[in-house]
Amino acid sequence: MIERAVILAGGDEIALEDLPEEFSEPLDLRINVGARVTLDELEAEHIRRVIGFSKTLDDAARILGIDPATLYRKRQKLGLL
Repeated sequence: MIERAVILAGGDEIALEDLPEEFSEPLDLRINVGARVTLDELEAEHIRRVIGFSKTLDDAARILGIDPATLYRKRQKLGLL
């Protein structure tokens, strides 16, 4: 997707219109703190979001304050692999 956006970008910067349509829609805030969800659902959503804006899984683990191996196990347990 990034390669496509770089190729299609009209200038030196990638604009929102250079990205696929799903990136122009607002974030889906399905789970909020305090919502009636299980801790596993809340943890899975938080991990998913942190991974989404992190450059690497090691960065995500550092942000979450856990070892990368622990992040792998949590992703496996929560079905995020």
